Amino acid sequence: MKKKAFGLSAAFLILLTGMGAVSFGAALFVSGQNSRLPGNSTQSARADSIPHSVSFREVHGRGLLVTVWINSAGPFTFAIDTGAGATILSPRVATEAGVSVREGRGPSIAGLSGAMVSAHDAVIRTLAVGDPQNYLPAKVDVIITSGLPRDLDGLLDPNDAFGPFGYVIDLPRGELSAFDPRRLPLSVNIQPRDGAVVAWLREGNSHRPFVMLDTGERALIDTGSSLGFVVRDLGASAGRTRGSAVHDVGGSVSARRTAPRTIAIGSLVLRNVPTDVVSGAAVDAPVMLGLNALRPFRLRFDPLHRLIEIAPVENPYGRD
Repeated sequence: MKKKAFGLSAAFLILLTGMGAVSFGAALFVSGQNSRLPGNSTQSARADSIPHSVSFREVHGRGLLVTVWINSAGPFTFAIDTGAGATILSPRVATEAGVSVREGRGPSIAGLSGAMVSAHDAVIRTLAVGDPQNYLPAKVDVIITSGLPRDLDGLLDPNDAFGPFGYVIDLPRGELSAFDPRRLPLSVNIQPRDGAVVAWLREGNSHRPFVMLDTGERALIDTGSSLGFVVRDLGASAGRTRGSAVHDVGGSVSARRTAPRTIAIGSLVLRNVPTDVVSGAAVDAPVMLGLNALRPFRLRFDPLHRLIEIAPVENPYGRD
């Protein structure tokens, strides 16, 4: 193929549970009685149990990769995906880690392309990142699917895996870390220099992180996407192929790079942001901020106070 592949994008998956269908972004949204939001975990969060920081690497077409152990088995390679809504395992990982699969009808998931992939609800005992003893206060609920690329063992949703802790994704430094939001809370009254602290918006029971743009649109912060500022092509015909292939768990859509845009998130104004228009996606696919838009920043997520800090480490974009 001559067309450049932007890589895996799990954005806007659809989870079918029981009789209802629920839309969700960048990997997985778990709804209904089994959904547990950050900060509501029944596991205790002691200050001395905060996981230590770990390094991740960015691999083109696969995203932000970190080493993971499931039930003390591993190491496995997972992509850090803030838009996932749940932690996702490949069948190989589930088998090697002895993961308990729940009985009954499992969910079906679909990516931007709308192609359906079967999945199973499952339970894990432990999850560690960076080294086998660096445990996260992960919720026990995970999802198993064969829809991931063969060289990717799973998707780590930090909103889910870090439980009551806050977390930081330092993209320029390649570091994932945790903090106790009770002791080190974010505050809209304390704004970072050349950055912003803004509300962590949610949709329904989802804990996926959305922020409000100055246009009035909600944008999903999606480290599982290798694109930039992502908008749906409203003028594209259904199924029409345009631009470069963007692969998801079940198929692919098409994205084309357009003129860069200026967007504002709270007091943070970004100029010349890489912008991608996606065609062939679902009609309610969210506006997204992928890695090409987020790469200059350190992202800090406070689930207790529902705030997100976006702070530049470098200044590649013009900024007011």
